[in-house]
Amino acid sequence: MTILSLFACIPISIKVLKGNKEPSNALTLTIAIVGIILSGVAAVLVGPSLGAVYGGALIFDGMASYSNLAVLGITIFSLLLSESGVNTKGTSFAEHTFLILLSAVGMLTLTSSNDLIVSFIGLEIMSIALYVLIGLGHEQLYSKEAAFKYFILGSFASAIFLFGIALIFGATGSTTISSLALQGPLLESRNILLLLGLMLLLVGIGFKVSLFPFHTWTPDVYQGAPTSVSAFMATGVKVVMFTVFLRLAMTHLFISAPKIISTLQIIAVLTMTVGNVTAIVQENIKRLLAYSSIAHAGYILVGIIAACTSKSPEAASATLFYVVGYSVMNIGAFAIVNVFEKEERGNLSIMDYCGLGYKYPLMGIGLAAFMFSLAGIPPTVGFMGKFYIFAAAIKEGYLGLAIIGVVNSLISAYYYLRILVALYMKEPVFEVTPSAGKSSSFVVAATLILTLAMGILSALFYAPALKGVTQLLALH
Repeated sequence: MTILSLFACIPISIKVLKGNKEPSNALTLTIAIVGIILSGVAAVLVGPSLGAVYGGALIFDGMASYSNLAVLGITIFSLLLSESGVNTKGTSFAEHTFLILLSAVGMLTLTSSNDLIVSFIGLEIMSIALYVLIGLGHEQLYSKEAAFKYFILGSFASAIFLFGIALIFGATGSTTISSLALQGPLLESRNILLLLGLMLLLVGIGFKVSLFPFHTWTPDVYQGAPTSVSAFMATGVKVVMFTVFLRLAMTHLFISAPKIISTLQIIAVLTMTVGNVTAIVQENIKRLLAYSSIAHAGYILVGIIAACTSKSPEAASATLFYVVGYSVMNIGAFAIVNVFEKEERGNLSIMDYCGLGYKYPLMGIGLAAFMFSLAGIPPTVGFMGKFYIFAAAIKEGYLGLAIIGVVNSLISAYYYLRILVALYMKEPVFEVTPSAGKSSSFVVAATLILTLAMGILSALFYAPALKGVTQLLALH
């Protein structure tokens, strides 16, 4: 976190010292990537040896390392997209890089947090940077509207999250996540204050990961934000917030609160269904990916529910693996949108993609692979992620939830395949040419390889998640 914070300041400091003259994008990008790589090396080599620090407020375990590496990878991909994206070229790339790296610092704080107050601090660092990033796009109407909506609703959700922490502290005298494991027997029988605090906490998390009914901001914000920022939000935020949710679930605090478990099941079903059904009628590809993101939050919540009641590490490991795999395929899909977005808000209709599969084979194959993966078709990471999650849910007795998840996956295939029909089975309606540079093409190629590798060699990527979760379960 310290390394990333220091490197975030370098490009913007250079700009100030040069009389507000923008350093070259290549220099800014190089500085940022060096900082991210050094931060990743520290996370792998130094992090696990630290253990719990600051009185247990932060914990650097295997689960944190797995999520941290995912966040740092997402950050690199997002910066590469930003460097060649139409919304982020020009006079503000140093500021854009500063804000993305600062948001990533908040994300790293969240993944390693073992205290609810520290989680809130990480949440605010991440969110405030995102509010500005969304409004930083050159386009004056939609990006400003999206930033304003996200700021107002996000601030409200953060207040609810903080109020939940206050009630939990009032009920237990502690905000440490690991200490909440001891409070389970008090939940429904004696401590209504704790139950209410947990429910408010879950509302705050539900907003950030776009769970029903806290999802309505998502399509407007994803559509209005610069595409690289939409990719960053759709992936990084989900990784870290679901990691926080997993830490709460793995305390087994909710075992004594069947009403919360039942409520989460209803929310999971509604999130999957509303996301998939609404995505069917979308014509704008960024809005379609936004509703797809909502549906995937529902699938991930199935894994969280299984982890709430599971004494074995499979459910939590499956959830962690799936949320990272989802990030890879989703950022790849946004990368292709970024490639063809000729001018701000241009070439975003599904009809704009007609015939592009033959004209641009790499982009066509990439988009097809990402759509297959999002739909859960083998041998992609999307299939393996859903397989692990639904298998864990069935093992924990949530057969009905798993069946509903599979049915929703079949529904989602319709709108994902609709994009493939446009790519390969329809004549071009408009003249569309790639506008982004080589960095976006690199992101497409890298995420395509990862999407297939994480599916075919899933055990290799699943093993670190399993190890990290097993270590954490041993502490509870």
